Amino acid sequence: MSKIEAYISTGVIEAFVLGQLNESETKELLQYAEEHEEVRKAIDEAEETLFALGKKGSIAPPESSKNNLFEDLGLEVESFEDDSEEELVQEEIQKESKSYSIYPYLSAAASIVAIIGIAFSVYYYNQWQATEARLSNIIAQNQTMAQQYNVVKNQMEQYAENVEILRQPGIETVPMKGLDIAPEAQAFVHWNKKTNEVFLNAKKMPANEMDNQYQLWAIVDGNPVDMGVFDVAGDMTSLLKMKTTGKASAFAVTLEPRGGSKNPTMEKMYVIGQI
Repeated sequence: MSKIEAYISTGVIEAFVLGQLNESETKELLQYAEEHEEVRKAIDEAEETLFALGKKGSIAPPESSKNNLFEDLGLEVESFEDDSEEELVQEEIQKESKSYSIYPYLSAAASIVAIIGIAFSVYYYNQWQATEARLSNIIAQNQTMAQQYNVVKNQMEQYAENVEILRQPGIETVPMKGLDIAPEAQAFVHWNKKTNEVFLNAKKMPANEMDNQYQLWAIVDGNPVDMGVFDVAGDMTSLLKMKTTGKASAFAVTLEPRGGSKNPTMEKMYVIGQI
């Protein structure tokens, strides 16, 4: 056994840890500890052992000791406990408040998103309404143009048919001028002497009322012959095909009750034309 080991085995280390050495002995031990690592380790181990033994053998003080201590200090145990509990409650409340403090921000963010969404919805709805209105206008314009086109097309077709009729061989045109009852009135009879067909252009005749109709007459051998009734209303572009006749010396138009008459009403004769 070395000198240092013999020194450690004397129990001087334990006495130092327990505070039982005098000043000179303590000074000597610290000198050895500074010079020898074995001594330093022995001191550390002794301190750890003493601490472990003290912790293992510790006994909790009785409740009465705590009460006596609080009385000596002039404190009330219940108030201290209440204060402690209140502090714990306040800490929990603060924790909860912190945990919920984000919700107002989330709510505000959700509100902003909702407002933006509504704004976009209103904007696109207005755009859709404007587009729909423009589309409706375009459709209406197209429909109007289509109607106008159909009208013009029908007129051109009627003009073409009229031209074909007037170009037939044997066609004779008889103009009929207005009488005192309607000086501005005018009509034309297109009579095909080969086929006996009669066509009437009454475009410049005044419109008749629903209770009356115009009636065309052919003067044959001095007697009026019924050539048919007709109405004047709207576009009179088409030539009206009337009854046929093989001969005539004149044509005339009178205004008669609806359906026509057997004999012409002379005082209501509007136009007449001699051949």
